[in-house]
Amino acid sequence: MSARGFNPNRIAAVIYEDGPAVDKLMTTFARELVGGGVDAAGIVQLPPDEAGCGPGALMKLMAVASGEILPLCQDLGPGAGSCCLDTSALASASQRLRDDVSRPSDILFVSKFGKQEANGKGFRDEIAYAVSEGRLVLTAVKRNMVGRWLEFTGGQGTLLDARLWVLHDWYNETAHGRRAAA
Repeated sequence: MSARGFNPNRIAAVIYEDGPAVDKLMTTFARELVGGGVDAAGIVQLPPDEAGCGPGALMKLMAVASGEILPLCQDLGPGAGSCCLDTSALASASQRLRDDVSRPSDILFVSKFGKQEANGKGFRDEIAYAVSEGRLVLTAVKRNMVGRWLEFTGGQGTLLDARLWVLHDWYNETAHGRRAAA
């Protein structure tokens, strides 16, 4: 990604160790912003059901603006002990995210920058496009993927602690800075 004209505060990644905890954090933050009248778009991963990923507790995304639930795993049927990523569901979610990137909003959520994105797949293109368009983007990055994230961003961007007040402070400061620049 080019650093020319790039504001590193406009792309932030929450660093996490625990996936379900960061899913809950991102979902809570998105819902609070939308509930407070912020025009938020994108997708967040919902925390897994208590039973974990598997039948009845499949990995799901939520469209931030509408609250619509988007399943992301194949249902492997009764007795399955894990889930398997449904690549067609991921492609559908990518299209949904691309649609959100193409319309103005105050903030764009991208559930995570993970193995798929580090390998040039998943939501990588949508993140890059949103940043190139000057969008305010928030994602989450597992601590062991921070090096790949920094490689992707050219060492640019803001890394955030996985705390709700930190996300609110970052958003409020960045949104305030955007209004001052307008």
